[in-house]
Amino acid sequence: MGNGVVEFATARSPEAAWAFEPASFGLEVRNVALPELASAEGLQKVLATADLHRADGSFVRTLARRPFPRPVAVGAVDAFDVTLDVKTFAGDYEVRWGIHRANGAGLAPLPVAATPARLRVKNTIFEAFVELINACNFRCSFCPQTTLQREQKPMPFELATKIVRELAEMGHHHPIRCHLLGEPLLYPRFFDFVDATHGMGQRLLMATNGSRFQEKNVEGIFRSRLDEMVISLNTPEEELYNRQRGTRVPYAEYIAGITRMVSELVRRGPPPATRINILYERARNGDPEEAARVRRIANDWIRVVREVSGRSLPDAEDAVHLDPLRTALLPLCEGLELQWTAYHNWGEGGPPAAHFCVFPWKQLAVLVDGQATTCCVDAEGEIRLGDANVQTIEEIWNGPKLEALREGFLREKAIHPRCKRCDVRHDIEEYFPEKGSGSFSGSAEKVPDPFSEK
Repeated sequence: MGNGVVEFATARSPEAAWAFEPASFGLEVRNVALPELASAEGLQKVLATADLHRADGSFVRTLARRPFPRPVAVGAVDAFDVTLDVKTFAGDYEVRWGIHRANGAGLAPLPVAATPARLRVKNTIFEAFVELINACNFRCSFCPQTTLQREQKPMPFELATKIVRELAEMGHHHPIRCHLLGEPLLYPRFFDFVDATHGMGQRLLMATNGSRFQEKNVEGIFRSRLDEMVISLNTPEEELYNRQRGTRVPYAEYIAGITRMVSELVRRGPPPATRINILYERARNGDPEEAARVRRIANDWIRVVREVSGRSLPDAEDAVHLDPLRTALLPLCEGLELQWTAYHNWGEGGPPAAHFCVFPWKQLAVLVDGQATTCCVDAEGEIRLGDANVQTIEEIWNGPKLEALREGFLREKAIHPRCKRCDVRHDIEEYFPEKGSGSFSGSAEKVPDPFSEK
């Protein structure tokens, strides 16, 4: 392998890894001539590194800088298991091992002899949406359901199960989200769908408005062992509920149903792991009145948990801190949390000139009619990637339309009209750090547009 104070050999690496998920490696380390590696005290002065490179040798990012877990005597060989988060998208890569010594100026690389680990990375669908039904019994003022032009109907059961089966065949391993718009508990065969999904080795996440927690549905949720659930409480006060929800379900009945569901969650425990979501105005995250409101809502549900469980739980006076950049969470008991998220505008704000969106690498949604989109805020399904009635999910996921969206966003350009008027944006360097180093040219070359009607 050549000369070096340490020799690394990759003894085991995965045939393929999922993008932005952990991958495990076996590493053999021979201490040729590095005294620091031979003692516990010396280990504090050196760090092992794992750098990701493309197959052409170009550097992508550092995956890890860690101390060795134990000493290796000079002349000895030891084996280590290494788990790395592979923070990149699909392609062929190498993981290159190294050692850095701490000095007054920071970290200095030491000469090593190493065989890199070759690694093929595959994109996974982090958020797969199966819109079981796009009809809803609420008409919330903050939801595009109020202006929806698509026909409101349920998805055929055969299509829904076909999508899940094809996701399973692709190795999908994140909870499938049985919504985009609509109230899933209105779906006529909802619990049959849960059972079918579990039968194919998949997990299910349901987002519900919380209005359908009659006893039979509560029992169905526990019988089917639904995996995860988000209850969109969103309007927890009666005045706000009556003003924004647009429903005939009385507020007292609505709260009673959610209280029934929460009480059973406390008694029985998960599954489903549940979050109760409440919306707030982003501009008010530092408002003392809004903070007081948030604490008051939290304490209402803390009291429910106290009464059912008999546990002594603290009040929420110092437990909730709103952050407009991320979801605020307050655990109530095992498997049950309150969360606060800021209102958004469903991507109808207009992007800046440079526009990067990570959704084409992470999301795929199939609407009730089988049309696929790559965006959870594409309420009308304008980004038509393909038809799950006649195509497989893998064909759509790896198809030319989605590839064109990705290619466009790599140049920080939106090529679809729906994307061009969207203000959802992400930091390109978080996902493609080489973009900042000039590895991507940012060329003005025109990206092919497979969405045109020519």
